[in-house]
Amino acid sequence: MSENTFKRIFRNTAVLTGARLFSRILQFFLFIYAARCLGVVNFGIFSFAYALVRMLGLSMDLGMSYYTVQQVSRDRKLTSAYLGASLRAKIFLILLGYGLIMGTGLMMEKDSLTLNVLFILATVTAFDNLTMPFDSVFNAHEQMQYQAIIISVSNCLMSAIGFVFLYFYQDLLLFCAANAIGAFLRMGMGSLWCMKLYGKPARNFDFSFIINLIKNGIPFSLVVIFVTIYYNIDSLILDRFCGSEAVGYYNAAYRLIEAPLFISSSLTTALFPAISRLYKENPAELKILISESFHKGLALGLSVALVTSFLSEELVALIYGQEYAPAARVLPILIFSVAFIMPGTICGTAIRATDRQSVSAVVAGGGAFLNILLNLIFVPRYASAGAAWSTLATEILVVAVYMELVRCSIGPVFRLIPLCRILALNALLLGFLHLSAFAGIWFQIVGCTLLFLPLCLLTGVVKTAELQKLFSKN
Repeated sequence: MSENTFKRIFRNTAVLTGARLFSRILQFFLFIYAARCLGVVNFGIFSFAYALVRMLGLSMDLGMSYYTVQQVSRDRKLTSAYLGASLRAKIFLILLGYGLIMGTGLMMEKDSLTLNVLFILATVTAFDNLTMPFDSVFNAHEQMQYQAIIISVSNCLMSAIGFVFLYFYQDLLLFCAANAIGAFLRMGMGSLWCMKLYGKPARNFDFSFIINLIKNGIPFSLVVIFVTIYYNIDSLILDRFCGSEAVGYYNAAYRLIEAPLFISSSLTTALFPAISRLYKENPAELKILISESFHKGLALGLSVALVTSFLSEELVALIYGQEYAPAARVLPILIFSVAFIMPGTICGTAIRATDRQSVSAVVAGGGAFLNILLNLIFVPRYASAGAAWSTLATEILVVAVYMELVRCSIGPVFRLIPLCRILALNALLLGFLHLSAFAGIWFQIVGCTLLFLPLCLLTGVVKTAELQKLFSKN
């Protein structure tokens, strides 16, 4: 892998990870505080509405943003044309999304509180979708530091307002309104900054160009729809068979697995334009990039899963309190899906960035179908545990299929020696956790965090030469 590509990907991953880490920390404590202030039932209503809006809100983009990144990263002269077409298409798609979300809520005969929550969260999604064309331009130009600043500032303000509303009013609707304020700020900052740096959107209304944009974005949209379904359908099925309380317990555990996934999300966001560009420019470098990213993602995901599983009971008690004790039985199952999600998303990103988004849509659709089927079988019998096992089984299948697709189309992604090094790394972490059990959870968390990089170097998961390349002045 060339030094410039390595540094660019690391820089973009680092700034996005830093921004998302800062935002996730704020949102993490905000959601924990909300769970305590609102109670299990209201938190369950919010979790249900959040899952429904995430799924149906995908109709507001239809994959246009991903296709824009793919195309503009290969020819940056197209920036103005794609930005203008995307914004015009959003007007119709956002109205469609509102109709789907509110119509579904009415069809499910939800109460007025739930419907109001759905409307506010749909507004949050509308603002975020208007921001997506600008984010796509930042990503395509591989200058994601601007996106990182926008994320940090908007989420900081949103979290501050959310804490104030919860402290003084403990009201579910005001908590949702705080999210809408943050989304509006993201939209405003993104549009002003993007147009200042890259110019204004094209003013000409080219209907055929817009239709072509939507058409080519649909395979990307299908991938996101299917992935979102099997990330969120479990909450809806739990709500149907087990009620809001079970949804609250399950989502308390689920929030803890979302935390490490922002690293995977940042990496794949940085990888997508780089892979798209290298696919046309340098296929040999592309193979190295994908293989190295795969093993690094597997190492991080498995380490996070091991540590979190080992400390699951203490973590739930510390973060949520004893009221959420049932979540501790679900967390050890759910967290191991992270070990498969991280390398799986890297392989999926490689398939989509190399013009095989339709194939990726088929894989994601199969995963969604399997997840729904497993949830319908196991949730009525095993409740939250059944939903967790369904998620884990789906992720294992999806990553296996993606690995084979990458092997056939790009080259082998999996190697035995890196796997042995990853297992050695996790054996050392497990040994530390057992030996330090007497010191308490905080010592173990901090210790694992500080030891991770030295142990990666010791086992060869990360090589000294890679660090030297990263910090070289050239």
